[in-house]
Amino acid sequence: MFKKITIAAPLAVLALTSSVVFAAGEAKHTINLVAHVPTNGFYVVPVDPDLINKDQRMDFQPSTGQMAEVNGFFDMRNNNGSVHASVVSAPRLLSGASAINLKVEINGRELTTTPQMVVGETESNVNYRAPLRISATGTTFAPGDYTGEVAMIFDAVPPVI
Repeated sequence: MFKKITIAAPLAVLALTSSVVFAAGEAKHTINLVAHVPTNGFYVVPVDPDLINKDQRMDFQPSTGQMAEVNGFFDMRNNNGSVHASVVSAPRLLSGASAINLKVEINGRELTTTPQMVVGETESNVNYRAPLRISATGTTFAPGDYTGEVAMIFDAVPPVI
């Protein structure tokens, strides 16, 4: 009889602990974090991070006969000179063999593949908010689903002495 009790007791303890483990639930979550702290001397950051983190719509507007524009703002600073900007390649939307050319303006200046000053030395000494405007050129657009990107480069240019 003693043998039956010694075997039954550990089995009962094992059964109770197993049910406790299965009864308690567990949920795990991971949140990925990313942060950037610019230098105080030079930075170019979008006012609204969604401007560069999400797709921007430029759909055709039948009521106006034009493509929608993308508008936003960049905060810029270069406390040792001016800020110059350029596009990496000619900006356009593509759909198969069809293309829609785009015009990219920062602070009212149209960007090309050649860097040019968009914020002067005096203005860029403090946080300067420069408007961005991306618009389609032309008046007729072939039907289709278009995609594209506008890749820009901003440079801190030292003052001219």
